[in-house]
Amino acid sequence: MAPNPIFISHRSEYGRTARAMKKVIETASHGQMDVFISEDIPRGNEWRRSIEHHLLTAQSLFLLYGAPYEDWSWCFYEAGYFAAAKPAAADRRIFCLIRPNVNPPGPLSHLQMLTSKDQLIRELIGIFERNAIEVNVNDLRVLVGKLDSSLFGEIREFDGYPRVHFVALDAELANGQIPPAAQFMGDDSVLGDLFTIQAQSVPWCKVQKLANTETGRQNFVYKWLEETAQILLAARENEFVSPQAVLIGRGGRRYRTLLHRARVQGDGDYRCEFLAIEEVGGPLTGLSSKQLSLLTAIRMGYRFRSEIIQKFSGDALSSDERERRIQQIPRVIEDLTVESRTRGNISTEDFLAAFDDVESEKMARLLDYWPILAREMYKALGLSADGKTVIRPGLVGPDVERYRTVLKAMRLLNIEFLSRSCARVAQMMKRPEQELTDGAKALEDAVKALTASDIETAA
Repeated sequence: MAPNPIFISHRSEYGRTARAMKKVIETASHGQMDVFISEDIPRGNEWRRSIEHHLLTAQSLFLLYGAPYEDWSWCFYEAGYFAAAKPAAADRRIFCLIRPNVNPPGPLSHLQMLTSKDQLIRELIGIFERNAIEVNVNDLRVLVGKLDSSLFGEIREFDGYPRVHFVALDAELANGQIPPAAQFMGDDSVLGDLFTIQAQSVPWCKVQKLANTETGRQNFVYKWLEETAQILLAARENEFVSPQAVLIGRGGRRYRTLLHRARVQGDGDYRCEFLAIEEVGGPLTGLSSKQLSLLTAIRMGYRFRSEIIQKFSGDALSSDERERRIQQIPRVIEDLTVESRTRGNISTEDFLAAFDDVESEKMARLLDYWPILAREMYKALGLSADGKTVIRPGLVGPDVERYRTVLKAMRLLNIEFLSRSCARVAQMMKRPEQELTDGAKALEDAVKALTASDIETAA
């Protein structure tokens, strides 16, 4: 038997699913079947050499394929390396696990896709038989059934802002124009809210057509499209353009789209990910940079209070709840960080400069606490310091108490942060009592004069 007969290829976001599938196979084979995932590589080891070694010795490769707008270039590299290692070996096979509503990835479209738990069970039984391993089919069906939704269920966005993905061939952007066939992709309800077009994919040319209608002009689609083209092309050159345009979507709701990620993939696609943030009112104008920084900081502080502290502070830690928190919290934190960074009207320097020296030192101390708490939160969730890589099972054992301590500290930080920030805004806006009294009298006199004028006109 090969040292690692099964290799599971996956993106880091699917690490927990890969680990669960590894456990299913090892349990069903009573430990006789070894399964390799990249998380098995000890820290400090030369990871690329280790991966290539296991690809050479593996008998089967399972690729856990998710959303087509994600970057799968490394997984395609692993599949290609595996296939090229021993091309004549008929017993070495690649299995691509894909959700029923997702199109097969181009580089692997010649393979048979596994789109259901029954197909996966059948192929696993075949692998066990080829390795002379006896397996209880009923037990295997129960074990695989627990993976059904994570492997073959509908892909849903984690909590956080809705996403919009832009996809175009990178070569077609070389002339500085967006090709008409470029696509906006995402959940049909999200694209429906933005463009009033209910679909999972909307071509650039169709949005252009909408922009040239009377409705499109009234809803600022033309202005938004023009600015978005600038943002997309600038990001391709590693430059940043701060978004200003607000798109008025379905039902009159206002959206600002913030660029989150941009990359050229191994298949030649240029892909960008936007957060679609619903705006309340228009952008703030006529304020100093200190006031803008303060008001934006307060807004983000209240969002953090609502979307993290209040939402995830309960003690319900069933396996489903634990998994939900591990998936959602990093995404929400990242979304809030992206929004605060890309709004273009907040900086640490301006924020601290809004306070006097004593208060500024206190606020700087609070800001210094944040990366420590974020790191400890991710540690409690079993994630790396950046919240992106799964390094161990999270929210179990001592991590539960660490999680509670971190949330308590975040709540205390948030209270002090908002209290001092709101107090500072009040001080900046406050007027002497006599001035307010005089103003109230002048306002009353003006209203009386206008009312009297209306009465005389009617007479």
